Amino acid sequence: MYAVLDTAERSLHPDRGLLLLSGITWGYRRSLRTFLMTLVWELLYRFARKTVGGCRPQRLVPYLESRGWEVIKVVETLPSGFPWMASEVIAARPPPQAARREPHG
Repeated sequence: MYAVLDTAERSLHPDRGLLLLSGITWGYRRSLRTFLMTLVWELLYRFARKTVGGCRPQRLVPYLESRGWEVIKVVETLPSGFPWMASEVIAARPPPQAARREPHG
C-alpha cells in the first residue's frame, strides 16, 4: 500500500492532485449479511489466501494519514448482492509540498 501511495504522491500535482481509492472494508456492524461475509472472508484470507486472491477487508484511511495525505471524503457502500462485502471509497490530496519525502530507493 505504501508503494502505491509513494507513486501517487510523486505523480500527482501537490495542490490540484486527487487520489481516489476503493476497497473492501470491515462490515461487521453494517448488517448480518456483511457481518457473516466479512467473517468468512477473513477466515479464507488467513487459511486459503488464493481463494480470495490475497484480498482482505481493511481500512485505507490510516495508511493515508500516516503519510500526511489530506482525506477529503470517505464513503462506505453496502452491497446489493453477493458477496455482501462493505466497501469504502476515499478521495485524498497529496501531502503538502513541505511535507513531501524523498523517494525510497
